[in-house]
Amino acid sequence: MTAVDELPEELEVASGGSRFRYTAETLDGESVTGEIRAWSATSARNRLAVQGLRVTRLRERKGLRMEVTKQRVPLVEIMHFCRQMATFLRAGVPLTEALDELRLDARNQRFRGLLGELLEQVAAGRSLADALAAHEDVFPSYFLAILRSSELTGRMDEAFEQLQAYIERDLDLRRQVRKAMIYPLILLGLSLAVCLIIVVFAIPRFATFFADFGAELPLPTRMLMAVADFVQSPAGLATGLVLVLAAVATAIWSRTPRGRYVVDGLLLRMPIVSNVVVYSSTERFTRVLGALLEAGAPLPDALPTAAECSNNLVFQERIGAVADGILAGEGFADPLARTELFPRTVIQMVRVGERTGALSDQLEKAAGFYESELTYAVDKLTAWFEPLTIIFIGVVVGFVALAMVSAMYGIYNQVQM
Repeated sequence: MTAVDELPEELEVASGGSRFRYTAETLDGESVTGEIRAWSATSARNRLAVQGLRVTRLRERKGLRMEVTKQRVPLVEIMHFCRQMATFLRAGVPLTEALDELRLDARNQRFRGLLGELLEQVAAGRSLADALAAHEDVFPSYFLAILRSSELTGRMDEAFEQLQAYIERDLDLRRQVRKAMIYPLILLGLSLAVCLIIVVFAIPRFATFFADFGAELPLPTRMLMAVADFVQSPAGLATGLVLVLAAVATAIWSRTPRGRYVVDGLLLRMPIVSNVVVYSSTERFTRVLGALLEAGAPLPDALPTAAECSNNLVFQERIGAVADGILAGEGFADPLARTELFPRTVIQMVRVGERTGALSDQLEKAAGFYESELTYAVDKLTAWFEPLTIIFIGVVVGFVALAMVSAMYGIYNQVQM
């Protein structure tokens, strides 16, 4: 027996769900095979169970639509989702209706399908946080923890508002860094391209010209020609290939846990850059921890999530020991100070928060302070990067000009003699 189950037409068009091939048994023990379209394997099993079918085999039919990687959900899409959810819930709109409206308005295909799956599971009685747990790769690490706490306190609209504000600040910071770095990077790229053109195309022509005169060339010119000869030789090509492979291997290694830990540790020791890393990790940690405590989460339970938001494995490792100190009755400030990562201002504000019972407020104030410090540190870093790039370009262009002009003058003087 064969059966095919389809979603309603309006959902099928909007969702972009996948097709699943299944084998199941009816209540009478009869074997049934067919296809069903759903947002996930779990959703497909649930729909078949409602029809009285016990699934024995289920696999996704990808065919020509198979993608090498999943479509990424932009962070700005999640920010808009949080803002609209906060508005809907504050206005008294039921959660299922809010999810349905946002599903229909979503532009990202993967996010649209995700919201459709959330709608099905919430309508079946699951909590929103439990439904979101299957999509941890889409949402920030602190997202689920804040939602779980808000479900306990009944303040989900405030939680979505907090999430929207934090994601917006994160996006603003990224735009600021990107905007500040784009001009120096363009200059650096152009300078490297010009150097490559000069070495590969211009210098060989000048070498032929100088050889015709048989004149003795000055040292800068000989050095420049030696570089040009090496770049175009088999040894130079092999060296370039090795450097490219080494760069690719390093990039892949830096994405492994061990590689990330080493890179994060190096960033914490680099002058100027370390301030940006420390302020960024401190701002993220204090803001998310303050939000979790404000939502009602216990401090030991909130620490791992807040540490993960720092986006630095060294921070995460050392903060992991802070929870042990809290459980041992040492308080929060002293174990936090032993990590030797946070500025003294943060430690002092945490002490004040512990004494006054307003730890979440002090953490929020610390986050606001280091958000400003982070902006200043990023401006300072980019202010150094731009003149260094210009100096590098000037040195390269100046050396090439010196090599060419000195050679021309040398040839001219020898011809005159």
